[in-house]
Amino acid sequence: MTKRLVFLIALSLVTALITGCLGGGQTGSYTLNGSVVEAGTGNPISGAEVAIDSKAVASDSAGNFVVKLGAGTYTLKVNAPGYAPYEASIHINGDTTTQAELTTTGPVVHVEALQDITDGQVLESAKVTIAGNINDILSVRGDVASLNTAITITQLQAIVNGVTYEIEVEEDGSFEQEVPLDPGSNTIQLRVFDADGNAGTSSILRVTVSLPRIDLRVILSWDTSHTDVDLHMFQRNASEGNVPASYDDWRNLDRHVWWPNKLPDDFGTTPDSNPILDIDDIDGYGPETILLREAAPGHYHIWVHFFSGPSNPPTNATVRIVVNGGTDDAKVYERSQTLDEEWEVWYVGTIEMHSG
Repeated sequence: MTKRLVFLIALSLVTALITGCLGGGQTGSYTLNGSVVEAGTGNPISGAEVAIDSKAVASDSAGNFVVKLGAGTYTLKVNAPGYAPYEASIHINGDTTTQAELTTTGPVVHVEALQDITDGQVLESAKVTIAGNINDILSVRGDVASLNTAITITQLQAIVNGVTYEIEVEEDGSFEQEVPLDPGSNTIQLRVFDADGNAGTSSILRVTVSLPRIDLRVILSWDTSHTDVDLHMFQRNASEGNVPASYDDWRNLDRHVWWPNKLPDDFGTTPDSNPILDIDDIDGYGPETILLREAAPGHYHIWVHFFSGPSNPPTNATVRIVVNGGTDDAKVYERSQTLDEEWEVWYVGTIEMHSG
């Protein structure tokens, strides 16, 4: 089955997110291959903003970036939350390699202290639980050998394949968060922020997921706790058009996978052609995931509904879409949106599936 993605949004923005390009076009005669790492540990920093010669890119899940430049001398600037800004002069007179080491006074993070996850592990699941205790994974910078339980952490994140998921830490320091994985190779890092806003990023754990092909996977996450954001997907024929942009109008629609109907049976004629919604997270950061192993021909409309939140919205929602998962033709798309009010709906996009 072949797929054609029909996102009724600015596709140039989607392309920029996929390739890591946040700004001007990459033109020139030579290639600058760079990496962004944490000073002292050498741990890769994904999502860093890299600016050079009016171009801007983001470091990928391994901390790497690529920029095309003509010959000359340039100023390289790198910024990442929780790290001191980095600036260096780069002379280009051929293909060049560079490394930006970002300094921080935040704690050192030890990803090997996680429970039930080991580097090089092979899993037969599209998700994994990241669990442990904050007191076991941190040490004072400059004294890696001794753990310091007095470090105050205000934020814990899991970075999975370059995508950030917030993790809530309990009063006793324990944490447990399920995160989605892609078929094939995956990277997992932890990042923490202390009370002064200083960051620490762990080394990379690499795990492999051995799964059969998955035609479509849609993953929703958000960045505020005690918040209920819901993922919806509708299947429609081209002649039917999209669904109304009103949550109240969705309740009785058919071919609709959502929290009261996690296992619909009217998308296709076989179990694999009907989607599955894994959970309804009503009090956290997500993720909520829809899986569809064999997508029947048709239009798949993806929506998000801000059901409820704390007394002071907004929340920032992110939807990640994986098409042809488990194949050499896998494609990943991502969109984010700020949801300002409860009951707000967000139309993410439409995926059109064709047979043949």
